[in-house]
Amino acid sequence: MLAQILVVEDDPHLGPLLKEYLSADYQVHHAGTLKDAQAWLGTHSAQLILLDLNLPDGDGLDLVQSLRQYSSTPVLVLSARAGVQERVAGLNAGADDYLTKPFAMPELDARITALLRRTAAGTGVNLGNTSLSTSSLLLTVNDKNVNLTEHEARILELMMRTPERVFSRADIESHLYGWETPNSNSVEVRISQLRKKLETAGSDLRIRTIRNVGYVLQA
Repeated sequence: MLAQILVVEDDPHLGPLLKEYLSADYQVHHAGTLKDAQAWLGTHSAQLILLDLNLPDGDGLDLVQSLRQYSSTPVLVLSARAGVQERVAGLNAGADDYLTKPFAMPELDARITALLRRTAAGTGVNLGNTSLSTSSLLLTVNDKNVNLTEHEARILELMMRTPERVFSRADIESHLYGWETPNSNSVEVRISQLRKKLETAGSDLRIRTIRNVGYVLQA
């Protein structure tokens, strides 16, 4: 399975160019704004994010900081901010690497390969016949891979680390969202989707709803 990369770049020439160039080796999605990137991450998982900082609706560092509240997905900043202070600020915000514009494509290739290799082994959590890689967000049930979105994977990771604990809706929202106020039923929708995927794959795990209290993962 090809690694999935999210390119967040508003330049009308560079964004499509990066998507076309990287699509030879990866699955690539291009977003031109912070809002589009955040919306895509809510329904998909990425193994790497290439992130411009000067975006039309805000600073890319805001996305890094919010992402780090619920995800360890590696972020490679691509920015014209070339000063030492700017690079330090990017890394301190949670970026894993920083490449200044203009850059050579072979160097971009090398940095992408290094970041993906660094997280390939990943760390994971196992319960029953089900395992979840917390770096690649890959769910495996009886040696069968199951595709999860970023938020589905983070909910499952939270529950798998403390099975039998009851999580309220507020607990899960706090774990997922530092960027924006979620839709009123967003947790319920993601729990429903995750429950169906676990059942369809034949997982030993079940997510039980406790009325007016929250959710609990049982093996």
